[in-house]
Amino acid sequence: MSRLASFAALILTITATIASAQVTSSSFSTGGVARSSASGRGNVRLNASAAATNGGYARATMNGSGLYGGRATGSSTALSNGGMAISNGSSHARGWNARSNADSFAVADRGIAISNAGARARGNGFANSQSGAIGINGVAISGSQANANGYFGGRGVANSSSLAIGQNGIGVSQSMSTANGYFGGTAISNAGAATLNNGYSGATSTAGAFGGYGYSEAYHIVP
Repeated sequence: MSRLASFAALILTITATIASAQVTSSSFSTGGVARSSASGRGNVRLNASAAATNGGYARATMNGSGLYGGRATGSSTALSNGGMAISNGSSHARGWNARSNADSFAVADRGIAISNAGARARGNGFANSQSGAIGINGVAISGSQANANGYFGGRGVANSSSLAIGQNGIGVSQSMSTANGYFGGTAISNAGAATLNNGYSGATSTAGAFGGYGYSEAYHIVP
């Protein structure tokens, strides 16, 4: 699959996460304010979604925490018609074989869509972060950050993807990933950012190794 195609699969990935969530929070407003939040600790799957119409304000927030090698995964989705949609998703996991995943998605029609996703994994873990924003006749801003550490012969992997689509508007996309390998550990870091139609994108990726191995890759696409 090409890198651009992988970005296109972002929406499908978030939809699948919603369907498999253990904890789901949702809110809907017709012209007012819609706020939704979901949080959990341990081996958790979370989803928060908010939608507002008639110029309303929608905000969705997800926060997951996996401890002692746990898995924390979740998504946040915000939709707005004529107003503002803000989606924030964050996930962090600690311990050997920790897994952390965060997905965030915001859509605004004739408004502003802002999406931020962040994932952290500590102790030979895997961190994956995906963010997408679509602004139709408006502004779309998307940001994604992933950070992972690997210790004592272990492996730390960080992947970050961000996509902003400005349909008859402006899209801004930023992606950053960092990975550190300590004392024989392995660090692998990948970051990708893309915009479609009118927009700006940038990606940064760093991999550090102290007595270990580090690999880093960054790319951005502006068709």
